[in-house]
Amino acid sequence: MYKDFFGINESPFSIVPSARFLYLSERHREALTHMLSSLNGGGGFGLLTGEVGTGKTTVLRALVSRLPQETQVAIIMNPSLSTRELLASLCDELGIEYSDEATIKNLTDGIYQHLLANHREGRQTLLLIDEAQHLLPEVLEQLRLLTNLETDSVKLLKVVLVGQPELQQLLQQDRLRQLAQRITSRYHLLPLTEEEVREYIHYRLQAVDCLHEVFPPAQTKQIAKATGGIPRLINLVCDKSMQLAHQQSTLLLNKDLVEQACHDVLSWQLPQYTTPGQLDAPSTSRKPLLVAVAAGIITAVGVGYGAGLLSLPATSALPAEVTTAEVTKTAVPAAAFQPAKPVLAPAHTQSVSSAPQLSPQAQWLAVVKQAGSERLAMQTLYSLWGYSTQLNQANCESGSRVQLSCFNGNGSLEQLALINRPAIVALNEPSGEAYFATIYAIGKDKVELLLAGQRFAVSVQWLSQRWDEQYTLLWRPPLGDKTAIRYGQQGPRVQWLDRQLSQLLGVMPENQDTFEQALLNKLRRFQRAQDLSVDGIAGPRTLMVIDSALNLPGPTLQPEKS
Repeated sequence: MYKDFFGINESPFSIVPSARFLYLSERHREALTHMLSSLNGGGGFGLLTGEVGTGKTTVLRALVSRLPQETQVAIIMNPSLSTRELLASLCDELGIEYSDEATIKNLTDGIYQHLLANHREGRQTLLLIDEAQHLLPEVLEQLRLLTNLETDSVKLLKVVLVGQPELQQLLQQDRLRQLAQRITSRYHLLPLTEEEVREYIHYRLQAVDCLHEVFPPAQTKQIAKATGGIPRLINLVCDKSMQLAHQQSTLLLNKDLVEQACHDVLSWQLPQYTTPGQLDAPSTSRKPLLVAVAAGIITAVGVGYGAGLLSLPATSALPAEVTTAEVTKTAVPAAAFQPAKPVLAPAHTQSVSSAPQLSPQAQWLAVVKQAGSERLAMQTLYSLWGYSTQLNQANCESGSRVQLSCFNGNGSLEQLALINRPAIVALNEPSGEAYFATIYAIGKDKVELLLAGQRFAVSVQWLSQRWDEQYTLLWRPPLGDKTAIRYGQQGPRVQWLDRQLSQLLGVMPENQDTFEQALLNKLRRFQRAQDLSVDGIAGPRTLMVIDSALNLPGPTLQPEKS
């Protein structure tokens, strides 16, 4: 590649973690201090979160290297496990023997005896779980129960959960409040600052004894802006930039080469998680629109996060096809639904009414024209799940890389409400204009839509006149597999289905990994109760309704039930 050209023996921007390239920024050191402090205290849990690629695993490795020699560490890197599998994995990590027929109680008893033995010998036992956002709620609850194992003065097991920001959302579930209360140290790892990006790049070059500057200050600034300070993306862009520099036979990068590298690399990256705001927080009740809707009138309102919506003066009447819908619209921030401070005065609101010279019909048609892109609607859908995407990433393929799956369905508004996830719908105006909207909330006689950066409340009748009942939504399949679970199958997904149905129906689980008659009866009973097709197959639609009934993390259409 380019190593000989730059006179180095190793690529400085490999994304494979290496102690040689360990760079701890001020925030990485602060995160490390927080985690070490939590382990020295009396609490049972530490929590480290951060965006994809911010260096959580780097902090984890640094943490392990700084632990006292008498600490026994168990590390679980793939947490997509059932409760029994997690306990078995912990036994494997700690060297605890168990039989293939061991029950959850047998495994827990073995772990307890091992923890007591470690304590008598003066050793601390630590469990580190990476990618913890994939843990199921019942597995997290089992972890909490493990931290109940204690002496009169000390916890026998301490746990550090490391994961993406979705982990914080997961821990906000009401049934996990006991675990959340036991987290004694929390740290959210932010991306590098512009100055830290410059230091990071030069540190990597120095680590391989590169004698050339390669990245001038203007280009490190350019990379910092394009990557958002995410170390993994910095590595990919810098590596690509040096490849392009080699091809151009230049030892000093310029703006055009870095811009090309950014385009080549970043157009294929994962959607970036953003902290959900009022509009997309699944557990926050949406405030009702605080304006009276009258036939023939559209009222423009501003956005008042946390303080409700603020009314502004009404505009003139809308054209007939809109006025009969009794439409109310609300401004939605353009910046992908980022959190905003409460608006307390009309002076700080954002008017959504168009220029005075435009008629209401022209205003509406302008909105329809702006909403003509399905990718923009998909971008809105990702934002509701907490992901900020580039327009060229706003597709179903991007979802699979963040454990989300697309589902293209056909059904009534009532059936969509049962699934309880926001959905993209294609609409057609009576005059022929086609456009896309995101169904954001479903009420008794009103539906809230997001389109063209604004929120509209429309009547069910208005929607039915424009919608063919086709929709696209995002959902998170159990254990990462969206395929149907059928009679006769075996494995963890069958166990998962049995546990969830047993919980929802209030019966005892079978504790078997084979889909047999007892589980088939539970599934059909659940399908019948939810007015689903009683086919005895846990297909995507049934799995999504189970997901909704369990109130698993994600945006909902009926947040009052969250």
